[in-house]
Amino acid sequence: MNCTTKKNSILHRSSRRLIRTALPIASIGVGSDKCATAQSSLSVIQPLSSVPNHPSLPHLSTHNAPIDNTVDTRNDSLSNSVGNNPLTGNSHFLKPRQPLNLGSFNVRTLMQVGQQACLALTMNSLKIDVCCLSETRIQDSSNVIQLTAPGISTRYILRTSGDEAARAVGQRGVGIVLTDKAEAALLDWIPVNSRLCAVRLQGSVGVRKDSCVKRNLFVISAYAPTDCSSDLQKDEFYDALATLVRSSKGSDIVVLAGDFNAQVGKLSVSEACLGGRCALPAERTDNGDRLLQFCADNRLFLSSTNFRHSSRRTATWRSNSTGTFSQIDHIAVSYRWRSSVQNCRSYWSTYVESDHALVLMRLSLQLHGHRRKPQTGLAVQRLCDPDVCTRYEQKLAHELGSTENSNVDEHWSHIKQAMHVAAGFACGPGSVVHQRHWISQESLSIMEQKRQLSNRKEMNKMRRKLQRQVTRSLKKDRENWWVNVAEEMEVAAASGNSQRLFKLIRDTSGRRTQVSEAICNRNGEPIHNKQQRLDRWAEYFKEQFSWPHASVITPVSTTVTPWVVSLEPPSEVEVESCIRLLRRGKAAGPDELPPVLFKLGGEALIKSLTALLRDIWKEERIPLIWSESLIVPIFKKGIRNDCSNYRGISLIPIVTKVLASILLHRLTPARERNVREQQAGFRPGRGCIDQIFTLRRLLEKRHTHRRPTIMLFLDLKGAFDSVDRTSLFSTLHRKGMPQKFVNLLRSLYSHTSGRVRVYGELSGRFETTSGVR
Repeated sequence: MNCTTKKNSILHRSSRRLIRTALPIASIGVGSDKCATAQSSLSVIQPLSSVPNHPSLPHLSTHNAPIDNTVDTRNDSLSNSVGNNPLTGNSHFLKPRQPLNLGSFNVRTLMQVGQQACLALTMNSLKIDVCCLSETRIQDSSNVIQLTAPGISTRYILRTSGDEAARAVGQRGVGIVLTDKAEAALLDWIPVNSRLCAVRLQGSVGVRKDSCVKRNLFVISAYAPTDCSSDLQKDEFYDALATLVRSSKGSDIVVLAGDFNAQVGKLSVSEACLGGRCALPAERTDNGDRLLQFCADNRLFLSSTNFRHSSRRTATWRSNSTGTFSQIDHIAVSYRWRSSVQNCRSYWSTYVESDHALVLMRLSLQLHGHRRKPQTGLAVQRLCDPDVCTRYEQKLAHELGSTENSNVDEHWSHIKQAMHVAAGFACGPGSVVHQRHWISQESLSIMEQKRQLSNRKEMNKMRRKLQRQVTRSLKKDRENWWVNVAEEMEVAAASGNSQRLFKLIRDTSGRRTQVSEAICNRNGEPIHNKQQRLDRWAEYFKEQFSWPHASVITPVSTTVTPWVVSLEPPSEVEVESCIRLLRRGKAAGPDELPPVLFKLGGEALIKSLTALLRDIWKEERIPLIWSESLIVPIFKKGIRNDCSNYRGISLIPIVTKVLASILLHRLTPARERNVREQQAGFRPGRGCIDQIFTLRRLLEKRHTHRRPTIMLFLDLKGAFDSVDRTSLFSTLHRKGMPQKFVNLLRSLYSHTSGRVRVYGELSGRFETTSGVR
């Protein structure tokens, strides 16, 4: 690069604040390269007010600032680095890093069959990390969609934004797709409406040289009204966009991408602070004026106009009626970081059927974030093999041995460690199971033929023909997939495999079981930050399991005759029978030990657990880790962004269920002798169906005799979560439960705590002081 002596360029002034009235005016500086640089070879600045046909920029600065006389002759190939660019202000902040591919794509719709898989194939072929989508026609901002396709191992996560007005007409809708790398760096998800949404990604560029604080990447996906829309609609869009940009932090690197329906044409020399001069030649529209004015107001630079490419690689939209090409999709970045963009061009050869091209920008910026490993656990399904089961039992017996432990905590820690080692030895670690995709290889081959077609006008007939073939083939694949699923359901139902049957029903029902990505705080305001959403869930469930204590507690009577119950420590027979009652398909607790590991542990495990439970029986104290639980929110009904519409399922260690089962089996005979006949709940052999039968018979008799019937139904809010534990133990003792059992139950509820598992992460630990587990 040949550089001349620099004059007082704004990037070399003492002030780093780039305000609108001090933006440098850049020239093209195009030698043999394709890039319109942000440097200037002019010595005089023309004020923007003197530019003809530019009515939307009357208030920009007309100051004649000194400029730089440097000419840049660098090559703009995708592999070039920008580390040596002298125009990068404070270039030591941003050093050459692994490029980030950021795209903008109007997909027209993601509701058609196979369109989401085509999008995943397109992102995989172009190695796109972040993609801003327009016209998704999906309006749900609380859901996360996994984009998959045959032969792709990369996971793509789609978040969409919409509103009720767009949902009613089935139009608009925006979204952002992230790869695993970008998902690991996600800090905020900000859905606005059917035209705007944004994400904040954690970057790796320091705010200052000696600061550990990093700059974040603030990516906005936008879909502007068409040029023929009313001024009111356009004003509302740009007002909302300005509000969204102002919500970014001062240290954020802002990237604005989307379909703006704006033709800006070739920018003049005095407009070089807003973009390059390599845009597709066209008459500037009103939307183009508005976009340039917005860039000037918010110090944004149109990178989509800054690189010299052929007309085919510059145009972004093809008219279906006239066949003409226009550049209406754009990507803009913060002005200070304009030279970090290595390239920006359009791609027409994609798998997605759209009249828009995919605009791809390569940014020299590395995201920061640790990728979460998928929660695979142990491959316990292999225990169905008798040989694997035998290896597990033998290894567990060897690991347990005859180690002496001083207290119950160490004893349980030894058993848990032995079970993990034996299960890992026999079963091995679990793996992520990728479901077989429903798209056939025949459909993929037709899609590839269509993608390889030239973009010339004479190939339109062949392109439409192949698109019809793709649609027919995808519909056929979808129908075959449904037939295969129905056959699998029939086989599962005939063989009595209810677990497999209901899993197939859940997977194909379309019902969403995941937690909303747009949770609100207690004041009803949406929470965009992921960590703040985790904290909100912890706050909500802490309130749910920490109700105020009872004001009045009935004193314990000393004249109550205790129940006749065996007070002997648990025997091996009791432990074995309670383990046998465990259900295999239940989820593991915080110790990550599923029930099947207890059921197949053999005689050695039964002996070790019996010894542990005998010590607990004697000391009336359980291991401290047994007091922890994992809380999983399950949606009930109502608005999905309200925490109160979710029910918390507590996952406790399986071994505590064994102890509770022993206590229950000993207390059940005595309880049955003292309970009222009208009580049908929580009794063996009886249930709600008995009460319904009694009520129906009663109504029939009353109707026959023409007698009025008055019924009262009570639904207690948080009935089991609000139980005062002190009153509970006092009531149990007053009913006649032996003190030994009361003490053991009290130990199960002492120092209890919980953590919420949501969004693939765990919240902070909090205490729970009320309710039953």
